[in-house]
Amino acid sequence: MMRKTSYLIFGLALILILSWSQPLSADLKPDFEIGCSLGLRTVINSDLKEAYGNGINYFPNLSVVWKGIILGFGYEGGYKRDGLLGIYEEPAELSVKGPEIFLGYQFNLLSKVSPFIKIGYGFYSYKQVVESEYLSDYPVDGTKSGLIFGGGLKIYPIKQVFISAEVKYGSLKVKPYEDEVDVGGLRLNCGFGIKF
Repeated sequence: MMRKTSYLIFGLALILILSWSQPLSADLKPDFEIGCSLGLRTVINSDLKEAYGNGINYFPNLSVVWKGIILGFGYEGGYKRDGLLGIYEEPAELSVKGPEIFLGYQFNLLSKVSPFIKIGYGFYSYKQVVESEYLSDYPVDGTKSGLIFGGGLKIYPIKQVFISAEVKYGSLKVKPYEDEVDVGGLRLNCGFGIKF
């Protein structure tokens, strides 16, 4: 997982260096955007949703936008919830986080409004800790990758600053024990960013 992330970061850094070192005409030069969003994160699995509920997530990201095509990466974090599990209501904690890469298209319909769609791949780590003497030998701590789909809207109140709203969905099926559970979910985020 770290190797894939390192390759992605290296590739985007190389694009940044090449685009700044080579003089390009204004219509060929890509835009770079740094943004951060925050919002609601749901959990698909009904048992986990009942035990932990929905939570928050944050998503700092960097992307290159060229002629509407978006290439970027970010890091989703923030979902860490406490709950009670089982008939004995044992205290537990669930967290899901990890880097994402994505490719999309931004429709520049109006000068200050740009809807976008994207598809990506997330490299997540998940961890569940249950305070139980019976489950201490069965930790839930692993990594799993999954597809993400999203869409949203960027509004540019001034040329170099944008406000964003995004809906993103990702399924993340894991099998910590005998049964497969989906710790993925829907993300409803709002944020802001800078274009340069």
